[in-house]
Amino acid sequence: MEYSKVEWPSKTEVIHSTIWVITMTVIVSVYLGVFDILAVKALNALEALI
Repeated sequence: MEYSKVEWPSKTEVIHSTIWVITMTVIVSVYLGVFDILAVKALNALEALI
């Protein structure tokens, strides 16, 4: 079958990839959260001027 031709990743490769994905997800989430907070504050300040 085709499964025997596939080179499956080792357990350590899967663990490292999973940790990398979770880390990057947290970093991007924090970045977007901070950007969102700053954008809301900027828009509120702009709205107060108008």
